[in-house]
Amino acid sequence: MLRAFDKIQKRYGWTDDYVLSIPYSRLMDLFSLIAREEQQEELNEWKKMAFIGFQTRQLEEGTTFNDYLQAFGLTDTQDDKESSYEMGEVWTKEECEAHVAQIMAHFQEDDEE
Repeated sequence: MLRAFDKIQKRYGWTDDYVLSIPYSRLMDLFSLIAREEQQEELNEWKKMAFIGFQTRQLEEGTTFNDYLQAFGLTDTQDDKESSYEMGEVWTKEECEAHVAQIMAHFQEDDEE
């Protein structure tokens, strides 16, 4: 419980008195919210590392980034399927840059949430 209080204080900058004045049900909601946010942040970090692995490893032809994430249990959303990449495609420099920008924007959106 003390660690949860510390996390709330660190995240929101609230004092002990203010945290203790919050209704219990709201406090439990905050604990739950912070736990979910931390899990999502950790998942996003794993996905970033997986992207590096996906780009640098020799994979079976036809393996998509979504397939790669699924192999490690790092996906459970529909968004990942939309950004999958088919091995063997030849892209122009502009297409590659646009793809990287899309991926970076996705991770930045995840960081903001």
